[in-house]
Amino acid sequence: MIKKVWLLLLFAAVSVAGCRSDISYQNRAIDRARSYLLANCGDLSTEEMYFVRYNSPYLLHAPLLGGSSDRSKEKLHSELKQICVAWLIPGRKDLYMVFGVSNGRMSHWYPERMIIRSYNSPEFVVPAAAETARQYAAKNLFKSMDRSDINTVRFTFPALLRTEFELNYDVNGKLSGKEIAALKEKDLKNIQYSLVWKLSEKNLVFAGVAKPGFKNWSVSMADFMTDEELNKNVIRQVLSPAEALEKLPETERKER
Repeated sequence: MIKKVWLLLLFAAVSVAGCRSDISYQNRAIDRARSYLLANCGDLSTEEMYFVRYNSPYLLHAPLLGGSSDRSKEKLHSELKQICVAWLIPGRKDLYMVFGVSNGRMSHWYPERMIIRSYNSPEFVVPAAAETARQYAAKNLFKSMDRSDINTVRFTFPALLRTEFELNYDVNGKLSGKEIAALKEKDLKNIQYSLVWKLSEKNLVFAGVAKPGFKNWSVSMADFMTDEELNKNVIRQVLSPAEALEKLPETERKER
């Protein structure tokens, strides 16, 4: 299968508008894909297998070679397509996909083989940032969290928000007022973003600044917050947890 088709598979999220029967077909296909992956992938840890078992995958598609590029609803439902049921497992550098061929409804989709492909791309900003936040949480916060909330952070993606928290530029209390002022002045050219996981009772928030295009983001603040505490510092949502594999919006990629 040529490289161009796999690029389409990796970056084109399936958009099947449908009725309840379509959703039922897709859910059955996903169950078959999940069972196939768990039975045929021996390098996953127990925790990673739990992630596959209990988290929803992404559906990626492309036309069969030589197929029509017509994207009308009728064509989408009737023409055969390459469809991969894919899991982006936290901590893994590869996308784990189960390949099959079906129409857009996935009514006759069955697993044919497993494919593991690198997803590393500057277009994906949330996965790498989320892993940075997870590592920080594992070292500093997990001891004060219950198992359910720890699993939420480890096995789901956060929302990406534009925020305006007051950041601490002198965590160790060693900088002079002039040095702190210089750091704040430097950050005026940057943008503050926060990753937010919704936990059982509060939100876990990781705030930091990045250059335009979400470049060089790092954790400057981490805290548990109520909805009220969080919302009063939110400018807007950039990407929801369900959009973790989507590109950063064009408005966020432009230089300010």
